[in-house]
Amino acid sequence: ISPFFCFLLVLLVAFDLSSSFSWIPYRFRTHYVRIVSNFTDENIEYHCKSQDDDLGQRILQPKKEWELSFKINFWGTTRFYCYFWYHNFNASFDVFDADVDEDLDCGGDHCIWTAQKDGFYLLQIKRNENVKKY
Repeated sequence: ISPFFCFLLVLLVAFDLSSSFSWIPYRFRTHYVRIVSNFTDENIEYHCKSQDDDLGQRILQPKKEWELSFKINFWGTTRFYCYFWYHNFNASFDVFDADVDEDLDCGGDHCIWTAQKDGFYLLQIKRNENVKKY
């Protein structure tokens, strides 16, 4: 192995491909989906999954959050969707879709969803704005 190749390898390991450096292609970065509860007195039940991974049914307590990290699959088709229910509300929707999320809605590597009494909001990071989606 040439010294130059060794240097590049060490450099890549030092910066870790999971970081959000913009020079790392979108498809190879680590992505995050965060679910945030803005509730003060009610749990949110949810069940998230992808084609390959079933993350199971969970309960998110008031004022808590849950985060999922992952890499996009080889084909660039990674999609996570969740079912949510609380009080008189239930919804199911994509929380991440590699085909449409690249700098479109989420604004990068983080998709941050906030549950409020009237529905779910997505933080559009580039505009620093929570937009009601569901």
